[in-house]
Amino acid sequence: MARNELILKNVTKRFGGLTAVDDLSFKVEDGQIYGIIGPNGAGKTTVFNCITGIYKSEEGSVNWRGEEIRGMTPYQIVDRGIVRTFQTIRLFGQMSVAENIMSGRHIKSAQKWWHGIVPTPGSLRDEKENWLKVQEQLEFFNLGEFAATPTNSLPYGIQRRVEMARAMAVEPTLLILDEPAAGLNDKETLGLVETIYKIREKGVTVLLIEHDMDMVMEITDYLTVINFGKKIAEGTPAEVQANPAVIEAYLGSEDEDDE
Repeated sequence: MARNELILKNVTKRFGGLTAVDDLSFKVEDGQIYGIIGPNGAGKTTVFNCITGIYKSEEGSVNWRGEEIRGMTPYQIVDRGIVRTFQTIRLFGQMSVAENIMSGRHIKSAQKWWHGIVPTPGSLRDEKENWLKVQEQLEFFNLGEFAATPTNSLPYGIQRRVEMARAMAVEPTLLILDEPAAGLNDKETLGLVETIYKIREKGVTVLLIEHDMDMVMEITDYLTVINFGKKIAEGTPAEVQANPAVIEAYLGSEDEDDE
């Protein structure tokens, strides 16, 4: 029986008089590809920010593998195996692809700043291991030919892959993807779907927000739908597609008056 990895219970986040997330609860199980969908402004990214420590919810619980992580810093949450990407790509543009991926190894590294001046046998072993991990991600994401290329000179779709490679270099247990298909063409989106399946095969649970409904319905095992910060439905993709509240709020319904 799959265990619950991530449990949100009655999470509420307010900004002044605006309730961005309203009494939201859901559970993500080990090994799932879990989707959060909803209209623009529904509060989806705010949910991710509450999970990853960027925001602290005013109410509720965020439990990760039996530990309450609400109120922890982003660094502490990453250290527990929860890693995310962002809707807007956040790479170091002047740095190479390999260097960007290497930056994701920082939290795993035992090196201190002074090891850059006076290396020790231990720090050299650590650096070698980190570069081997970078090489693994270059191969996994098919980025080898771009390893020495500054990321700001690469097409958008490749930059997306670099961002995911950097996140995977942290060796997450839960990978959170905020609109990973945004800005991708059909071929790139197909490649993304294949990559997410391969990530799950590595034993990583995936939680994603995505507006590409074809992709969401194909790839996810389970969905939560939110609107105005509240959960309006949850279930398998087939169940969600058939839910009248979802059709009205997000997926769109046919106008019976149309001829």
